[in-house]
Amino acid sequence: MKIKNHPKLKKLAFKAQKAIVKRIVHLPKPILRKIAGDPIVIDGQTLDVSVQVILKLFGPPPNHLASVASTRRQIDAQGPLLAQSNHKDIISDDFPLDVSGGDSITLRRYRHRKVKDNNQSALVFFHGGGYVAGSLESHDLVCQYLAADGNCTVIAVDYRLAPEHAFPTPVNDGLAAFRHVANNADKFGVDATRLAVGGDSAGGNLAAVVAQQTKDDTYPPKLQLLWVPWVDMSREYESYELFATGFFLERVKMRWFQEQYINDDTDTTDPMVSPIFGDLEGVAPAVVLVGGFDPLRDEGVAYANKLEEAGVDTQLTIYETMPHLFPLFAGEIEDAKVAFNDATQALRGL
Repeated sequence: MKIKNHPKLKKLAFKAQKAIVKRIVHLPKPILRKIAGDPIVIDGQTLDVSVQVILKLFGPPPNHLASVASTRRQIDAQGPLLAQSNHKDIISDDFPLDVSGGDSITLRRYRHRKVKDNNQSALVFFHGGGYVAGSLESHDLVCQYLAADGNCTVIAVDYRLAPEHAFPTPVNDGLAAFRHVANNADKFGVDATRLAVGGDSAGGNLAAVVAQQTKDDTYPPKLQLLWVPWVDMSREYESYELFATGFFLERVKMRWFQEQYINDDTDTTDPMVSPIFGDLEGVAPAVVLVGGFDPLRDEGVAYANKLEEAGVDTQLTIYETMPHLFPLFAGEIEDAKVAFNDATQALRGL
């Protein structure tokens, strides 16, 4: 046994790291500003000072490309650092789902331990990670609090990842998962007429695709919750240049994610790849939450605008101080907490 890989020691190390990060971000603002240096202002937006300090002290080197395995380890380890703590009243259980190729994926259900209503509204949630990384573990705390604060059941989907499972496998997994929940609502204790889809980044891409492709199903989504969604793989918007380096998600990493996910001959204007090219008429009402310091900012705004043009009830909010990863920051960063509350308020309306 390697001591450094012992689960108890890894858990203790994580707790210590989380405690250190928490203490740093809650230092008085003047001290944070002194550590951070001059404010970072781009395109009329000022980066949150706590985030600036975290980037300065713990951020990756610019334009760093890790391996697939390393990227997965990093996202699983970093995802919970600024997220909420474990919610004592939320319990989870796993359901297997057989998918193509003889494989099985996991659907993890989150709900309040004291819930009496066996006919709850539900969010089918897809984690981010560029279709290469992210997992049930990286977004576990996010899902706990979406269930608690959104007063709903959350069903997180452990869809298969690229490059081992490139497009269209993750999309097919997402569609299969949503339809399985909708067609087996009693099994999950949810109401098939009150389902939402949601996710962050690549998960937002998958949620948008699922919302489009299931809009004519017997039980279509009633809401799409799109956090920092990646919706257009055909081009790079101005925000790719404005926030190319230094804000967690970088342009070189986005290009690398796309190389892992789609083949050279894949049509990047296919709505299953880039939902911004899809038929948006009649899709579910959308809540689009965009970060100001995010390469994906402009395409998120463009997608919200296209939804509105198609007559879809759309709520767009740009959190100007936040970088791409802010859905995972709601435990400690104030503007991320505001955004999280905006998301759960939408879920409470299902």
